[in-house]
Amino acid sequence: MNRRSAVLLVAVVLVLAAAGAAGAKEGEITLMTWGGDFIPREIIQEFEQETGIRVHYKEAPSNEDMQSLLEANPDQYDLLVVTDYMVDILRQNGVLEVLDKTKMPNYANINPVYLGNYYDPTSEYSIPYAISISLLLVNHEEVEKLGAKPITTYSDLWQPELRGKVVVVDWSVEIMGVALKSLGYEYNETDPAKVAEARDRLFALKPNIVRFETNTPEDSLINGEAVAGFMYSNQAVKGNAADPKLQPVFPTEGMPIFIDSWVMSKEAPNKDGAYKFLDFIMRPEIAARIADITKFTTPNKAAEPFLPDYYRDNPMLNLADEVVENTSFYIGVDKVLVEYEHIYVEFKLR
Repeated sequence: MNRRSAVLLVAVVLVLAAAGAAGAKEGEITLMTWGGDFIPREIIQEFEQETGIRVHYKEAPSNEDMQSLLEANPDQYDLLVVTDYMVDILRQNGVLEVLDKTKMPNYANINPVYLGNYYDPTSEYSIPYAISISLLLVNHEEVEKLGAKPITTYSDLWQPELRGKVVVVDWSVEIMGVALKSLGYEYNETDPAKVAEARDRLFALKPNIVRFETNTPEDSLINGEAVAGFMYSNQAVKGNAADPKLQPVFPTEGMPIFIDSWVMSKEAPNKDGAYKFLDFIMRPEIAARIADITKFTTPNKAAEPFLPDYYRDNPMLNLADEVVENTSFYIGVDKVLVEYEHIYVEFKLR
């Protein structure tokens, strides 16, 4: 083979390889978010069967892990679902695509009440996917048997009668938030004096905690290990379904609200495929099925007629106006995370 033929052969191989890579990217998308059934696999499979686009699902344990992975390799991910405060961080860091609404006719189904929030004021970079709050789940009968007073506030968790009977989600920001709220302060306080007061308050709660559990805290109430728990609303829904004696308590001090939202990488390898997926999951009947499976509040207004009766009748899923009005976002998590983590590690080791 002469040099000219060899060069032509190499060129052909490179062109074919590039075409093959492009074709692969056109026929697949990669999304990243929480594990479990946060984006139901049956919904993903239905999308794949309908469109022929393969979906790669990358599980990550935290918003911060997703941030690190996206910013290190922005061209490897098409879509992510992250919590509101992380949308704000990624938006300000310049790694998110401005979404083209004309490619998503079903975007019109999103309830405007969940748009235009602090993390995306003009709703250019994100699409709400799942809404939840953190609240208390309580077995009132067992609380009474222990001689404790009825639980209506965060402060009630500090009762000595509840020693070894409280389960909480395992995140420093959440648990510091409980301590801060019980003192009448706001979430993510940075004032050193108030943080120190919350630290002491938090340490006083340690004897009452039986387990730190992020994924299934409701199990501790179902099996009787705990009588009260601080958890996410979808977990409380599952606990109540398993045992109706487990009832939600909306603490009078207020509750955090989370809007987990879709975002697209600015360097997404298959933006067209990503838009098809987003439009697919915003179909009313698809959004209703997702809400039924995940037990999160849906932001899809058009999905309401497709929701099962139990969902519409559940106060933890169909949030009352007065409950929503007593919620607030965790804003500025990045500004407090290091200090809160330091306190939290010390707290858990005691």
